[in-house]
Amino acid sequence: MHALLYRLGRLTFRRHWVLAAIWLAVLVAVLVLRAVLGGQYVTDYTIPGSESSQAADVLTRDFPQQSGTAGQIVFHAHSGTVADQQSAVNTAVANVGKLPHVVRATSPFATANSPQVSRDGTIAYAPMAFDVVPASLDTGYLHQLDDAVAPARHAGLQVEYGGGAGQVGQQTNDARSELIGLTCALLLLLLMFGALAAAAIPLLSAVFSVGAGLSLVGLIAAVSTVPSAAPTVATLLGLGVAIDYGLFLVARHREQLDTGTDLATSAGRTVATSGSAIVVAGGTVVIAILGLFVSGVPFVSSLGVASAIVVAVTVLAALTLIPALLGIAGKRVRARRARGSTASVTEPDHESGVFGRWGRFVSSRPWPWAVLGVVVLLVLAIPLSALRLGQLDAGSNPTSDSSRRAYDLMSTGFGPGSNGPLAVVVQLHPGDQSKLSGLQSDLAKTADVASVSAPTTNSAGTTAVLTVIAKSAPQDAATTDLVDRIRTDVLPASKLSASLTGTTPGYVDFTERVSQRLPWLIGVVVLLAFVLLTIAFRSLAIAVKAAVLNILSVGASYGVIVAVFGWQWGSGLLGIDESLPVPAFVPMLMFAIVFGLSMDYEVFLLSRIREAYLATGDARRSVAAGIGGTARVISTAAAIMVVVFLSFVLDPDPTIKMLAVGMAAAVLVDATVVRMLLVPAVMALLGDRAWWLPRGLDRIVPHLDLEGTEAAGDTGAGRPPAVTPAGDRP
Repeated sequence: MHALLYRLGRLTFRRHWVLAAIWLAVLVAVLVLRAVLGGQYVTDYTIPGSESSQAADVLTRDFPQQSGTAGQIVFHAHSGTVADQQSAVNTAVANVGKLPHVVRATSPFATANSPQVSRDGTIAYAPMAFDVVPASLDTGYLHQLDDAVAPARHAGLQVEYGGGAGQVGQQTNDARSELIGLTCALLLLLLMFGALAAAAIPLLSAVFSVGAGLSLVGLIAAVSTVPSAAPTVATLLGLGVAIDYGLFLVARHREQLDTGTDLATSAGRTVATSGSAIVVAGGTVVIAILGLFVSGVPFVSSLGVASAIVVAVTVLAALTLIPALLGIAGKRVRARRARGSTASVTEPDHESGVFGRWGRFVSSRPWPWAVLGVVVLLVLAIPLSALRLGQLDAGSNPTSDSSRRAYDLMSTGFGPGSNGPLAVVVQLHPGDQSKLSGLQSDLAKTADVASVSAPTTNSAGTTAVLTVIAKSAPQDAATTDLVDRIRTDVLPASKLSASLTGTTPGYVDFTERVSQRLPWLIGVVVLLAFVLLTIAFRSLAIAVKAAVLNILSVGASYGVIVAVFGWQWGSGLLGIDESLPVPAFVPMLMFAIVFGLSMDYEVFLLSRIREAYLATGDARRSVAAGIGGTARVISTAAAIMVVVFLSFVLDPDPTIKMLAVGMAAAVLVDATVVRMLLVPAVMALLGDRAWWLPRGLDRIVPHLDLEGTEAAGDTGAGRPPAVTPAGDRP
């Protein structure tokens, strides 16, 4: 791989205009294809085979009038009552019922003394349902919905969309977050490199690769269900890794130019060395994210596929586009004051720098620093003990959203549980009709139940539906307990073939499935990363160390999320004014992403340490040299990733805010506590044993040769002196 990448680096450097033109053509082509053929992003939490899914299928088949995704059209009279404008309300609801994809829409005045009108008469709602996932309907459909309810608004009523109706036309635009993230990244790159050309190269690579990757994800959305959060998550991750990979390559290239290496040779060596590390690091990120398939949940798997595609494209851009951009930049990649001079930068110089001295200092007293680092991570992880998994409801949305205003009106007029009705579906057999009243009575007596509707039966008399309203909000733990109580106690006692469905029970099923699969995901990702690191560094100890430290840093980032969003430590600054549960897929997605990102810094730091170790054979000197040669670059890369991630807290979706804060915390902890304290301390404690590999494995593990040797065909310095083979050491 080393020799192949060396030749690739030289080729793309020399044919830089051709490669740049190819990338530009590819980007334009996929953008056009995305505009013409791309699909809509649709959030669907359905778990195939779950109770809620099976019950929904029964309704679709046997009672279509009661099927579909529920929503509400909520009416509020600021003066007088809604009934004063009854004619306008009836007209508006009738118009809604005629829209495409609307299964039903029932006026609050369809019956006398309707339960859909609040006691004071100022709030009323029309229940409705869609035959598609409402989030798949675009802004054009939202305009149709606005036109349909216009008579009610013209009559002076406030009209808001709740439940599924509140999801129509809600496409997030993250342009502001992206602009802020890229601007901050540019400033940090300029601060590090002191040259505009060098600073621009990682950003150009990020724009090209993320743009192309997201276009591919959009094309996949035309043939498969891709969640609406997928492009945001993929952008958040893609920008971070793309800029980081570009930073590592440009920094390596400049360092080699400072030693007098000619431009083409330096580009080849850069791609051969740092490029090899990028292949391993990027491959680890992709494999870790694809580990989300272990969840068995289509929503989570789709998020993984979207993110993995974007990361894979960034790796390809790092290996081909960045060398081409280096060729276009030429000597301008160096700071102006350094273009006319060369200086020898060797490992001893890395050792004598500030970071190198820090590495020696930690290595000289490894036990205290190792204990301190572990204690810091464990303290940050303490809030994890209070983790509450659950799905967020519209009450966590900003008040600028119609869905949130509808939620608040429904809570005021009918109680918070009205925002997430539970549907009990009963498949009737001969003699079962008489048992329905008993089931209704038992449900009404159940703790935390606010009301139960009379059963509604289909024309064939084979299926009945009862609607249960909880006293608590959909995202409250009490509502989850109620769903479990109905399923385990009430329905079995009825002796009926009954099951529970609806948005809230679907969320409960989603949370349960993801929670069950999380340990499997952790096991699979850790095992795959262990295998990759063992191959990359030919060491069992390195792989075990990386797995343990990464798990600790992920635990610390989980703790930060709980502290901010559960304990509300600073959540007000993010526009969150209540304690929130953590959506079940957030820990799963974060583990895959953060574990993969941690491997980025692990690979880049350890490849330099191993390079120094192969050259000197001195374990402690190699730690100092590795940290001295990478700490400034890793620190800058981490700072860039942190600001890119934090820029996405501007997204109105609380889930995206959680991911942004959690991933920023994980990167910050990893680049400071883990890389600057724990890694040098643990490597010093391990000494030569860090690079030990059993003889049996030594014979079968392939040699990737990341950064320790010169590329095949490279002229100049030869291979560094070899140390005793790992398999021959005790």
